[in-house]
Amino acid sequence: MSDKHAIRVSGFLSMTVMFPWMRRGIPRRCRCLLHSAVQLLCCAFAVLIFVLLFILFFRAILIQHRLDVELGARPEETKDLVDEARSMERAERLAGALKIPTISYKTDQQETQAFLALHDYLEKNFPTIHSHPAVKREIVNELSLLYTIHGTKSGNAPYLLASHLDVVPVNEKGWSYPPFGGIIVNNTYIYGRGAIDDKGGVLGILEALEYLLEQGYRPHRTFYIAFGHDEEARKRGAQEIANLLLRRGVKQLDFVLDEGFPVSDELIPGTSRPVAMVGVSEKGTATVELSVSGTPGHSSFPPAESAIGILSAALSRLEQNPLPSMFGYGPEKNMFEYIAPHVSSFYKTVYSNLWFFGKMMEYKMESQPITNAFVRTTTAITLFHGGVKENIVPPSATAVVNFRVHPAQTVNEVLDYTRNIIADPRVQLKVKRSRESHPVSPHGPHSMQYQMVSTSIRQIFRQAIVVPGKDKDTVFIANTDTRWYLNFTTNLYRFLPTMVKLSDVPRYHGNNERISVEHYNQAVNFYYRVMKNADLLLLNGHTTRPFAAEL
Repeated sequence: MSDKHAIRVSGFLSMTVMFPWMRRGIPRRCRCLLHSAVQLLCCAFAVLIFVLLFILFFRAILIQHRLDVELGARPEETKDLVDEARSMERAERLAGALKIPTISYKTDQQETQAFLALHDYLEKNFPTIHSHPAVKREIVNELSLLYTIHGTKSGNAPYLLASHLDVVPVNEKGWSYPPFGGIIVNNTYIYGRGAIDDKGGVLGILEALEYLLEQGYRPHRTFYIAFGHDEEARKRGAQEIANLLLRRGVKQLDFVLDEGFPVSDELIPGTSRPVAMVGVSEKGTATVELSVSGTPGHSSFPPAESAIGILSAALSRLEQNPLPSMFGYGPEKNMFEYIAPHVSSFYKTVYSNLWFFGKMMEYKMESQPITNAFVRTTTAITLFHGGVKENIVPPSATAVVNFRVHPAQTVNEVLDYTRNIIADPRVQLKVKRSRESHPVSPHGPHSMQYQMVSTSIRQIFRQAIVVPGKDKDTVFIANTDTRWYLNFTTNLYRFLPTMVKLSDVPRYHGNNERISVEHYNQAVNFYYRVMKNADLLLLNGHTTRPFAAEL
């Protein structure tokens, strides 16, 4: 800073801050000291800015270099994939499975015949699997399926691929095509309930295994395929499969791969490349019933406050006061660091320096409902029951609130927060169901299981950025059957191997659920590569080299 500029700054300070002194005059010595102080302050500020910018850019470069070293080169494009010429055959088999209404209810209305029909359909359409001497199929608890594929080598912990046979109920009015029609439109999209969640996963796994066995390949290691029948509603499917494995002495699985977050090219600002998020954790859940008992009577002389009014006010307070953001306390920090090398310079600097830009990113993520679920426990009012007749003041009112609990919080913390926000003893809370968040699975460069999944993704989705994230708590907010396998392994991963645009997200559990023929075949190829790559992943003898180096 020049003396001339320093004099101007000090003159400004004199005019604005120390004007009363000017009437008495400031000694020349004091003015010189003031000028020197201002110069020193400005120089220090400039140095501080320079150091800060250096740190920000250095961290951006350092993180990119570290991830390049940790993850290794992108695996070469593989030619070992399923037969592309049969892609429409596979699409037609999926469409046929979508015609079977395996709806999962929370009551005992389970459509037993529909599930048995699906069992028969799978057996008929995958003859190699169901006749191969290395494969054993079992029906578990009447409606679930467990396949055991016996490997040629011993000493390796088995792994498990999971999906589910059931689908959620439908409202046919909002569908462009019959929800259980299994219609392929223009040889492009396969429409039907379960196309993505999750018969696409069931058929995708079986298509991959069928092709693998048809080629005469015998897997080196034993693995399981588990298809529960009530993932969407209850706990008699995958839970019973887990119990069966325990009874047979299976104490450890190398890894579990279940449904999860899809590949999307519209999720992360700063990049046009698709992002494949591998779920390494899963939110907890708490379903809480709120109830108020009031004074019943005739609507012509109502009480000052009705049960419905009291409960509505409490629910409004809950919605207006969401639980605090937990940004930076979950896997999302690692997620942004993994994305940083692949975005524009501005976002690279931001994502690499969340210690500095954390509040800005937190605000950005909170601004959209989809990304808001990354950073906090979410609150959803899902049911409300009140009056019985238009001219009767009801004696009570109840509502159900569903919380999806961030991994950095506990269910009890959420309940305490809820009571404090409601702050009304007339509103009673009853926990109907709850489950704590899942532990965060290993997902660094030294986790060979994670790297194997990542490599399999990158072999199929060539342009995808693979990052770890809290599965089912990003866009695909739900819970999975992985909860029943927590005692078998710490390596639980959740991923849906298909491309989904954000505009298609409402199709999950909504109207016009669909998957494209192209993306469905990508899912088949992904599971095929997992089965081949998993044979390279030996429990005894894991190295710390990037898994891609093993290929």
